[in-house]
Amino acid sequence: MHDISQKTYKAFVLVCENVRDDGRQSCGVSAPGLRAALKEAMKQAGLPVRVLSTSCMDHCKEGPTVAFMPMNILYGDVSIDDVPVLIAKMREYIGS
Repeated sequence: MHDISQKTYKAFVLVCENVRDDGRQSCGVSAPGLRAALKEAMKQAGLPVRVLSTSCMDHCKEGPTVAFMPMNILYGDVSIDDVPVLIAKMREYIGS
């Protein structure tokens, strides 16, 4: 094992892209393209943030879910229209 902390990002954004096979509401179906849009926006904003796909975070009833880590902040009912707001919030959290 070796320390790679010097190569890490200041924060991670987890975007639920879970799709349920049984037809129940799921983030991956409710917000297609959200992760890609958020990833591109973070890159364009020059923020040292890694945007990652994740499976279920157990907030399906809250709509598409995005988590800011290590801040431990969850946002529900997120859409592509919310990307500029998420960028602004991330700037506040990491001080960029």
